[in-house]
Amino acid sequence: MKLMKRCLKAGTAAGFSLVEVTLAVAIAALALITLLGLLPQGLEMSRKTTLITNYSNIVEQIARDLDNARFTTLPTAQLRKYFNDQGTELKADSEEIVFVAEIDPRQPATLPRSEATQLYLRRFIIKVTNSGNRDFEFGENNRMSYSTFNHLVAQTR
Repeated sequence: MKLMKRCLKAGTAAGFSLVEVTLAVAIAALALITLLGLLPQGLEMSRKTTLITNYSNIVEQIARDLDNARFTTLPTAQLRKYFNDQGTELKADSEEIVFVAEIDPRQPATLPRSEATQLYLRRFIIKVTNSGNRDFEFGENNRMSYSTFNHLVAQTR
């Protein structure tokens, strides 16, 4: 009797059955396929976030330059600035241009509920694109290719 119990114990091995292993692999594969399906969306979101961060840094740099300039020396005509992928300003003939910014001071600055142009307030429209083309055309034809920002500068001195 004791011998028979010992034989029965020896015949049953601990482990997983083939069905259990197959189910575990199927569940793992389903989870992996789902995660791989989200990868392109995550990459696109990362690209957009990087672009918005770069735009913000460039606009902040331009706004800081405008704020620090004397009011009488602010630009009165359209101006272009060029930047690399780190947001460092470059010369127009550089080969490293990644971003192009256009600063347009021609739109009058008015206060809410007032139609009169303010003499001590200037409006700057800043357009930024991630095109390396130094001759990029900021216009209605390619409106989706750039972002537009407004900045007001007041004479304080």
